[in-house]
Amino acid sequence: MIVLFIHLHNRLSHFLLHILVTLVLLLNSFNEIYASDTEQTKNINFELPKTLVKSSITDQTDVVKLLASNQFANELRFLANQLDGMKLTDIAFDHKLGLRSILGQKALLLTLIEESSYPLNQFHYSIHARACMSQTLDCDAQLSKIAIESFANATDDELLKMVNPLGWSLSLGQDYLLWLFTQYQTLDKLSPRQALNLISNYQLYQVYAKVLPQTVSLIEHERNKRFEVQPNVLINTPDGATISAIIVRKKNDNQKHPTAFQFTIYADKKWNTLEAMYAASRGYTGVIAYTRGKAGSPDEIVPWEHDGKDAHSVIDWITKQPWSDGRVAMYGGSYLGFTQWAAAKYMHPALKTIVPYAAAHPFTGLPVENNIFITPNYQWSFHVTNNKTMDHSVYENPQYWQDVYTKLFKSGRPFKDIDKIEGTPNPWFQKLLKHPSYDEFYQDMLPYEEDFAKINIPVLSITGYFDGASISAIDFLKRHYQYNPNAEHYLLTGPYTHGTAQGIPRSHVGTYKLDPVALEKDTKQITFEWFDHVLHGKPKPKLIKDKINYQLLGSNTWQHKPSYAALNNQHVGFYLSSNLKQQGQLRLTREMPKELEHFALEVDLSDRETQHNVYSWQFIHQTLDIPNGLVFTTDPFQSVTELAGEVSGYFSIAINKRDVDIGFKLYEVKPDGSAYQLTRYISRASYAKNMSKRELLVPGVKTQIPIINSRMIGKQIEVGSRLVLILNVNKNSGAQVNMGTGKDVSEESIADAGEPLEIKWFSDSKINIPLNVQN
Repeated sequence: MIVLFIHLHNRLSHFLLHILVTLVLLLNSFNEIYASDTEQTKNINFELPKTLVKSSITDQTDVVKLLASNQFANELRFLANQLDGMKLTDIAFDHKLGLRSILGQKALLLTLIEESSYPLNQFHYSIHARACMSQTLDCDAQLSKIAIESFANATDDELLKMVNPLGWSLSLGQDYLLWLFTQYQTLDKLSPRQALNLISNYQLYQVYAKVLPQTVSLIEHERNKRFEVQPNVLINTPDGATISAIIVRKKNDNQKHPTAFQFTIYADKKWNTLEAMYAASRGYTGVIAYTRGKAGSPDEIVPWEHDGKDAHSVIDWITKQPWSDGRVAMYGGSYLGFTQWAAAKYMHPALKTIVPYAAAHPFTGLPVENNIFITPNYQWSFHVTNNKTMDHSVYENPQYWQDVYTKLFKSGRPFKDIDKIEGTPNPWFQKLLKHPSYDEFYQDMLPYEEDFAKINIPVLSITGYFDGASISAIDFLKRHYQYNPNAEHYLLTGPYTHGTAQGIPRSHVGTYKLDPVALEKDTKQITFEWFDHVLHGKPKPKLIKDKINYQLLGSNTWQHKPSYAALNNQHVGFYLSSNLKQQGQLRLTREMPKELEHFALEVDLSDRETQHNVYSWQFIHQTLDIPNGLVFTTDPFQSVTELAGEVSGYFSIAINKRDVDIGFKLYEVKPDGSAYQLTRYISRASYAKNMSKRELLVPGVKTQIPIINSRMIGKQIEVGSRLVLILNVNKNSGAQVNMGTGKDVSEESIADAGEPLEIKWFSDSKINIPLNVQN
């Protein structure tokens, strides 16, 4: 469960492991390997390279040996020539780069890069093409020569954009290829998509293996000429903790500037220094501070709990420095989004704006989603607490962790035994398990209720429809407006994953090709344009035209609304109904059925072979495969319709137990039968009305369960398409299994299963789907 190597390389040089540690929020590359191809290629297969099939691959040494094999290289070039001859029309940009590079098509590769939206982000490919795709030139010498000239002639902004893709790790690349190659060895044949993936990852590594040794020292030399770096600053907090920080300013700049500040648990000074340098290149003092216990801090590492007060202390320290003009702006994604909201709880007067992207929240994202503890990224606490930097080894074998989750699920043991099954005590995860309600433990970390009323600074939140943190990012926005109706809070979202929400989008998400306008988002550029707007009175970023800004999939347009509430007020209420004309088919209808009816689902909670409501990272399907659950379908749409916002409403249910974890998936099914997953949802019924207070259900009694914190989506629904809603119970290896006894779910075991769960979904359930018919 690690993101594709070729998808990582842009972010590797900008908070590399910040992406690695949020695996649930990214594309699942195992499903990338097994994903369906397009209609053009679905019946075409290739033989696996024989060298790969025959190789014994158990560690990095074996990977390096295979990468050095001329036979393997020739086999991949042969495969690349076959793919090139097919004239495929819908290839991801990363795949195009790898294909042109491995075939030595220098002119085509350079043209492809120059015509892209962000050519400097492909500097590694372009410098390799110019230096190494010629038989008459010394590749290494030419690499050094071109790099020296390119760096010397670049502006600060251009230099850092060139350097960004060069901040890469060959060792981590070998770790990833170890996993990738062993996965491919299990395949019988390669689809075109799988072949492109294999070639692109192989060639990306080969390019970096050539480029990095010739450029690393040159980068260091050029950066030292331009920036003043203080790498080991220690800051004392009022409660006696020590915070380690990096300070970066432009050389020979004695003026006072605003500070662009990140507060992070991901301690990697190489990457963090580059981030601070970018801030300095934009006219700010760059400050990257680490949460207590990280980097040079001698304290115990404690995720989450002290970050708000510690960030406040760092802001206070910044304002007293001779280079500070007294104004601070915070930014960053995922955990760094969390730390911004944690800092905003205490609202230091010097904090003038925050830009959280893909903001994490330990209770509405990971490791808890709507009061349900989930397993993906369970190893994160090891990654950030095992040492003062980051323990990358815990992500070397994603299949290992999936096997742990499967073993836990099938064993039927209590969820709290997860670390006993894995074999390594996980005190941080166990601490969270002791807080299944949104209690004071979480409330003390982040703004809570009236705390939001005090946040009167401009906020720009950035997330994506495919970002696992979108729930928490938008939950922050909704709560901000709930307690501060005059909040100046803006949202930017679109077809982005957890990684691309924080950076630059790629041409495809899985097999889905993004609209051209969706590629216009450069999160870092937007962040500093926002800072310039707030702190220097310059115009807002061009995509920020109103409070809510979203890219409507399939329309090639950006849409803008005055509020999130206004967006969701455009909804159509649907009810559950049977269809008497077509026996066995269930329907979503716009009119409540005149007679109350119910639809029953039975789930054996002791059955650990059958899983329900399993999450799939592949959201486009050639046909909709529904192994279980209740399926409800709308009539075909007669006109193009905008679906934008989140599903809300309530379910009327009755169960024979005291609690249940419900789930649903919503699809657009096109006339040809292909399906697009619009959104998914899980929630614990006993907490749906109040995440802080559990209200157990009465067996056999009909009750309303509100739909809370569902994901936002924005997509144009085509004429002839239907919406398909699959109602289910959440029972799978990706989360706790709620046995319905009313006890703490982490304490329940298969022995508590009792009789099968019977859940009745009543026809007066109201599902509000945010639809707006286009004229």
